[in-house]
Amino acid sequence: MTRQLFDGKHQAGTCGCGAHHLSPEAAMNAQVDAALLAGLFPDPMQRRSLLRGVGAVVLLAALSDLLPVGTLRAIAQERAAPEKPKLTVGFLPITCATPLIMGLERGAFARQGLDVSLQKVPGIALIRDKMINGELDLSQQVMPVALATTAGVGGTVVPTKVLTILNQNGNSLVLANKHLDNRDPKNWKGFRFAVPFELSHQTLQLRYYLAKAGLDPDRDVSYRVVPPSEYVSNLRTDNIDGFFGGEPGGQRAVFERAGFIHLISKEIWDGHPCCSLTATDAWIAPHPNTFIAFFRAAIEAGLHASDPANRPGMAKVLAQPGYLNQPETVIEQVITGRYADGLGKVQAVPDRVDFNPFPHPSMAVWLAGQMKRWNMLKPDVDAKKLAAQVMLTTDARRLMQEAGADPGPDNRVEVIMGDRFDADAPA
Repeated sequence: MTRQLFDGKHQAGTCGCGAHHLSPEAAMNAQVDAALLAGLFPDPMQRRSLLRGVGAVVLLAALSDLLPVGTLRAIAQERAAPEKPKLTVGFLPITCATPLIMGLERGAFARQGLDVSLQKVPGIALIRDKMINGELDLSQQVMPVALATTAGVGGTVVPTKVLTILNQNGNSLVLANKHLDNRDPKNWKGFRFAVPFELSHQTLQLRYYLAKAGLDPDRDVSYRVVPPSEYVSNLRTDNIDGFFGGEPGGQRAVFERAGFIHLISKEIWDGHPCCSLTATDAWIAPHPNTFIAFFRAAIEAGLHASDPANRPGMAKVLAQPGYLNQPETVIEQVITGRYADGLGKVQAVPDRVDFNPFPHPSMAVWLAGQMKRWNMLKPDVDAKKLAAQVMLTTDARRLMQEAGADPGPDNRVEVIMGDRFDADAPA
């Protein structure tokens, strides 16, 4: 059967006997292998003699020491037609969604043969459930959620992958104006904070900040899960004392004079991951060509958005009702990093938000460690193993290099409020 496969005596998509159908991936691999052998051994008689003598499998195995047979297969498979060209992708109406929105607007997905429809979803739990239930093909999601679903937090294991980090930084810790003279967190006992989700990096960073100030994050403050679109209204009606959330929530609070920016999230953890682009293993498995096509487009979109030279004009696109539905001036202050802080000053922080797509595992290891610290994740979970399972670092690296970008090391030394964290020694 193997020899016949490479003698050209079979129909595409079948094995050598013609009676058994191969999977699309196996058929593609067979075609690549056949073309490779034909190129190396153009004489049909010689090629058939070799195949009869040692067989295709042994011959290819020997050649793989010299030639990237696996890489050739992967490239051919990636360029195959998407199994599902029409996709519904979920996004949250915050600036973290910039790569998805600009990728659609600039045709990055269309160039990969994909017809992408972006579906606006107001909250994190809802967008998670829509993806798990198959209503969404892929979705934006705050980083820890993929770790939680893969680890089975809540009782059900849903293996999930992080393709890219949609954005770094881009969050604010905002307080109501009545606290203008109460900016020392040691005095915040009894405060009510809004967060977008219990298992979010916002919650974890806020807890870290409060603990460093000497408060007990479990007992001294309370948390309310609030959709990003409702942060300001809850602040204005005194339902909360502050919130830690994605932009443009903080800038909108300043714009409406409902609150002030106590600090931006990069002051806690510079370069921290915010939202990620996720897909479940159950969706990826039957759609490998669609998956890699979308992955490639997402990398392109992230790299484009990350370049400051491409930022002019983005705010006008993002501000549209179908996307963030916010005043253009509010989004512009986030995107450019020149913003009013509500304290009477105009700040200039060019990397207030960034969109580098590379999913460093070290980010996930720190987040998983904090989830264990606050009893959101079982203490026996191996944070490094979980990060390796979730973060598609190898694929992202290859696609970024293909696009001419250097992603840097897999594991960075993460610095959180001056504390250095080495993912290779997480304890």
